[in-house]
Amino acid sequence: MPEFNQGDVARPSVVRHALPPGEGEQVLRIFQRNASLAQLHLDDRRAFYAAMASQAPMADGVTAEPVSDGAVRGWWLRPAAHDAGSALFFVHGGGYHLGDARSYLGFASHLAARTRRAIFSVDYSLAPERRFPAAFDDVMRARAWFLSQGVQRYAALGDSAGGGLVLAMADHTAPDDRLAAIVVFSPWTDLSNSGTSFGDPATRDPVFQPAILEGLAQSYLDGANPRDPRASPLFGALNALPPINVQVGEDELLRDDTVRLAERAARHGATVRLDVFEGMYHVFQRDVGALKTAKTALEIGARFIDEHWASDDVAERIPPDLASPQQDTMKRWSR
Repeated sequence: MPEFNQGDVARPSVVRHALPPGEGEQVLRIFQRNASLAQLHLDDRRAFYAAMASQAPMADGVTAEPVSDGAVRGWWLRPAAHDAGSALFFVHGGGYHLGDARSYLGFASHLAARTRRAIFSVDYSLAPERRFPAAFDDVMRARAWFLSQGVQRYAALGDSAGGGLVLAMADHTAPDDRLAAIVVFSPWTDLSNSGTSFGDPATRDPVFQPAILEGLAQSYLDGANPRDPRASPLFGALNALPPINVQVGEDELLRDDTVRLAERAARHGATVRLDVFEGMYHVFQRDVGALKTAKTALEIGARFIDEHWASDDVAERIPPDLASPQQDTMKRWSR
């Protein structure tokens, strides 16, 4: 893993996690399970992905309620005791082509249970039926609806493409004094796939090959600029962001998406914690029902949210020239 530029004044806090004893064998069993699921859905990638994502069991005491309100679709998940004025906003992954809020109910329920906060898991349009910037536009629309439901303070979370969408949303809406923290799992932050780990033959990613991610990016972008921050938040302004926890497996092709995002956000003033997990694969956190390391990662994310929920840092992270809510941040994205 590359080290951070020692000339940077501000750098992320980096925590590396060793592989616990016996965890490697459990990872192998999970991959064997996923291979069996793939055989059951040979002709339907979306059905396979949904089956894989839905392996996380529902957390005890969390209820799920579908939402269909105009153009906004998703699910509310609520633990037994929660504050109605605070909530989480979650965006699922799937390379912009796969995934849905329903198949992520189990995973999202564990986020709700560990933070003791309700969570809205949003559905958004998928490619190839709807291409860039449809997913970003849907997430922005869902955020507006979410905040209209009496939410006064929130944290945003997402995995893979969903993590990229969360970061793009936060970058676009900054400064947002209601957004307490961001937690993202293996976020896809650069659809130009320019990170060193992406092209390094020494990277042994058990989930992805470069051609897979390149094909997904090309299909979703449909000729759009891959450095547009609505698709690749790594290239956004990244000013006035809230505290961010980014988590990644050490052997991922997308490892440097996470590393570079963490470095840039810290350089621009955000408090950033980067957790790197030895021997872990892309979005291993989803296997919270089977992996000790996944449970540890979710606990880290929940504690990070709790630690930064107070609004004391808001004024410090909003520069005077960004204090106006009327700022048209879209101007910086025009091509």
